[in-house]
Amino acid sequence: MKKLVLAIAVAAMAGCSSMKTVEERKSFAVPDWYQDCQQSSIKGWFWWKKEFANACGGGESAYAQAAEEQMYAIAMNNFAKRINSEVNSETEIKFINDKKTTHTRISYVVRDTTIREHLRTETAHFTMQGKHYTFVRLEMPKAVFDQLIAEAKAAKAQR
Repeated sequence: MKKLVLAIAVAAMAGCSSMKTVEERKSFAVPDWYQDCQQSSIKGWFWWKKEFANACGGGESAYAQAAEEQMYAIAMNNFAKRINSEVNSETEIKFINDKKTTHTRISYVVRDTTIREHLRTETAHFTMQGKHYTFVRLEMPKAVFDQLIAEAKAAKAQR
């Protein structure tokens, strides 16, 4: 019986040792790779190189899972904006009695966009004042990214 209890205790401790503690911060910070999120990157050496398209996203919520879902949704939307978006921009400047007023309106529409073959490459997670903050960088092979752009253009031409 003692051996059984000891085996269960060892198994429980081994299971807990694979857990990571989420950092509690006193001030807000973002990872360097998120702050400088590159739109593309190259991995490999010399003759074996592969180019990737990248997208980053961040989430904030009182709930860890909600913060994670936000970060993924924002990163995926950043891919979609680059693949299949339309921007409408208008700036109006008026001078009345030597006084200038400016009105700028910018909107963009991201239609349903296919996103495939993306990989999660880096994540970060911390809590501060009861909220979870999460960050992700996704990458997609550049050839796939270019193919998705071509598919989006072809679909747009058929409308």
